[in-house]
Amino acid sequence: MTGEFDKKLFGSAVDVHGHLVSEYLVDDLNALERLGLAAEITEGDFFLKHGGDRLGPIRPGMSKWSKRLEWMDAKGIAKQWVSPWMDLFTWTCFSDSEVLEWYRLINESISRSAAMSGGRLLALGAVHLGDSEHAVHDIQLQVGELGWAGLMLNTHPGEVDSLGSPELFQFWAAVEKMGLPVLLHPPSNGPSCHITPNLLQNITGRLVDTTMLMTDLILSGFIERFPDLKLIVVHGGGLIPYQSFRLDGLSRAGLMPHGSTGRPVSQDLGKFYYDTVALDPLSIELLVRRVGVERVLLGSDAPFPIADPDPVKTLLDAALSPEDLSDICCNNAARLLSSGDSAHG
Repeated sequence: MTGEFDKKLFGSAVDVHGHLVSEYLVDDLNALERLGLAAEITEGDFFLKHGGDRLGPIRPGMSKWSKRLEWMDAKGIAKQWVSPWMDLFTWTCFSDSEVLEWYRLINESISRSAAMSGGRLLALGAVHLGDSEHAVHDIQLQVGELGWAGLMLNTHPGEVDSLGSPELFQFWAAVEKMGLPVLLHPPSNGPSCHITPNLLQNITGRLVDTTMLMTDLILSGFIERFPDLKLIVVHGGGLIPYQSFRLDGLSRAGLMPHGSTGRPVSQDLGKFYYDTVALDPLSIELLVRRVGVERVLLGSDAPFPIADPDPVKTLLDAALSPEDLSDICCNNAARLLSSGDSAHG
């Protein structure tokens, strides 16, 4: 790796996995009051309150787009795809009508932050999946109105049995046709929330939940049904890229479920996209060998404490060719967006 090449990538990177709870979320006090919400703001931090539930503190590093740009400048990141903090959707309960309003407020506020950033932040919208037809209408409307670059979905949304359920096939067909990238992110209340001690739920639990979803989508035949979906899995793809041979034991033992392709699981890993938040160069090297460089995207998981504090450096420390590093750092994300633009433009 030459110093010249380092300089070429530093400052041009695209980070596809960042989170933002927009400062503008608490601007519309009337809308918050309609939902029974209150905002408590203290020295730049804010809390959200709903009945006896409280979320926060949400600090300026999470909420202010200007602070995010400062962090990006320090880390050599040109653009970041920002999605809502998953806890916004799981911290309290709303009625069926209120939950749609809550999603709207979150989406509008994060899109407003993106608009203020001079094109450096690209918003990923969140969609409630309780009604597939309404969800389709929602994305078709808001991709244009709010300028979404893609979607962020809960790996285990409470309103459906599974992201691969037949009741969502209409939704997925529309997303596939539009060419939208979809970031799949595990929640804090997913199946792994029973792991003890609680500290491990955020460390290992998120990996378990992503692994469960990927396995479900592969073994159910979902991936075969929607081959052109652009599904991005976070945290380096959970456990699957690093334990795929064990999963291939299903095929070797003749235990593949009815409805699956029957292929070893490892043969379908290249149908997902993966971020680099496996957090170390050696894991990134293995990920590239397992799924192909064209399926790997730079990610940080900013601004969380266990995120990658220096994602570009982590990538540059991997034993990969300059061409592969450029693709992961910059080109692959741009290709995802450009192909999506042509699909729904």
